[in-house]
Amino acid sequence: MKKKEELIFCPLGGSGEIGANMNLYAYGPEDNQKWIIVDMGVTFADDSLPGIDLIYPDPGFILDKKDDLLGIVLTHAHEDHIGAVAHIWPKLKCKIYSTPFTAALITEKFKEKKIDISKFLKVVQLNGKINLGPFEIDFITLTHSILEPNGLSIKTPAGLVLHTGDWKIDPNPLIGGEIDKEKIKKIGSQGVIAMICDSTNVFSEGRAGSEADVRESLLQIIESKNKKIIVTSFASN
Repeated sequence: MKKKEELIFCPLGGSGEIGANMNLYAYGPEDNQKWIIVDMGVTFADDSLPGIDLIYPDPGFILDKKDDLLGIVLTHAHEDHIGAVAHIWPKLKCKIYSTPFTAALITEKFKEKKIDISKFLKVVQLNGKINLGPFEIDFITLTHSILEPNGLSIKTPAGLVLHTGDWKIDPNPLIGGEIDKEKIKKIGSQGVIAMICDSTNVFSEGRAGSEADVRESLLQIIESKNKKIIVTSFASN
């Protein structure tokens, strides 16, 4: 009798919280499942953890299965999605897949640790496709506050999962182009069995303004002042 095959989603971090995104997918019979990791990020400690700067997910679960790990797939280059890669990867030593901008930042992170990652880092072009065992993965270029944010269409024998990464539907983005709504609709028409969604404040009612609106507001505020102005930004921007 053929053993039952199943699709598994297992978040090790980032679900129901901001930061430390690390998600596992597996497919196959219970005794022969193949795994992928989507993102490997950090979060920042607060005052309740004095002396601690960064927190990242406990990789113990997937370390026990690393012989069946097909690779790490990164959606974009914010620290809450890639900040733990250089810390955890040496224990896994698997291939890493990302688009060019994220790959460039990952390379620099490994250089700081004096690790040559070139043989393991696989660059995927925008809107590209990779096949990892039972996973057929399409990269979908989205809109976010950093270059090359990607959603992932993950097709398996059990069905299709849409893993969004970080996204925002912005009609006038300052970085990159608009979301390809037709491509998203096409994916939806194939029958999505689950959507793993990451969008801060998505449960707040109303519509978020465009990044272009924020830019205009900042310009007006800064131009109206005649004293020194200090502007801060999220570190990985």
